Amino acid sequence: MRYPSWNTVCLGRYLVDVPAGIQINYLGSFRNHWANNDESLKRVPGTPEDAKKMAEGKVLELKNMPHKTQGSRYIRSLPLPNDGVLVQGWLVGFNVENSEAFLYMPVVTRGKSFVYIYHAEIDSEEEQQQLQDLTDFASSFRPLDAGIIPREDGLCFDDIMFVDVPDAFVDDLALNFRDPHAKGLTLAFNAEAAFGTSRWLTQRPGWAEEECRLMGGKRQCDELRFGKHPVGPIQGEELCLAGHTYDGRYRMYNFAWQNPGLKNSKSSPRLTASLYYLGPPRLSTAPIPFSTDAEALATWDRFVNSIRLRPVG
Repeated sequence: MRYPSWNTVCLGRYLVDVPAGIQINYLGSFRNHWANNDESLKRVPGTPEDAKKMAEGKVLELKNMPHKTQGSRYIRSLPLPNDGVLVQGWLVGFNVENSEAFLYMPVVTRGKSFVYIYHAEIDSEEEQQQLQDLTDFASSFRPLDAGIIPREDGLCFDDIMFVDVPDAFVDDLALNFRDPHAKGLTLAFNAEAAFGTSRWLTQRPGWAEEECRLMGGKRQCDELRFGKHPVGPIQGEELCLAGHTYDGRYRMYNFAWQNPGLKNSKSSPRLTASLYYLGPPRLSTAPIPFSTDAEALATWDRFVNSIRLRPVG
């Protein structure tokens, strides 16, 4: 196996093992029920004072944007828990049907200071409740110590924990990592609410052929696996494809695992995992990640088979 040592990390309500010493990238968005669109949660270095300056900059920007009946598009600024700030402004410059909120939420965790930024649209008819939901969302942020797997209920996300997130918000959390030594190799895990009914991988006609085509390279793929791959009590299916680059020099891999989840369920989200390698970047001298298909599958199994619910209580 390529990685001799693995560490356990927490994502949302789940645990998963990742290779030791690899830089992990976290991606998160929250869908609020009234706007019905995903909004990414952004993080930038910064102190509580920086959060205030960002908010002040947004206020100035909105005040300089004219509104047909309100003078400018700026409405108000509201304090949030933990020294955060919410800035509200009209969504467009010609009516007052909708506004938008910009949240700046400072968090000090693991000896570092960050500002989390979130944006949401607001329906003027439901403004009071939606502003309260956004305030409650801001209060859900908790620092998370390095190397600690929390036992409390909530959602892990990198160096923070979301506790008591309002029901109005639905999470979509993911992580991925790229091997710095075998460039081009990426593994990822994602947990997101299933808003519709999803099909299992084996129920998608022509899907394997389409995934092979998207890999590029030679037009023929080897289907290493296609079918059931349960992980403990979690049912799952996988498709593991392998092919070659056009010049035949490199073996390519496209592995996918999925549990489609239950519609509108926070406790049974859609789970997906992937391993992707299409050869090294052009002109790169990076080594290939796997010497055989068996080694690629062993690494894949080590990753996918580590997915499990985080114990709570």
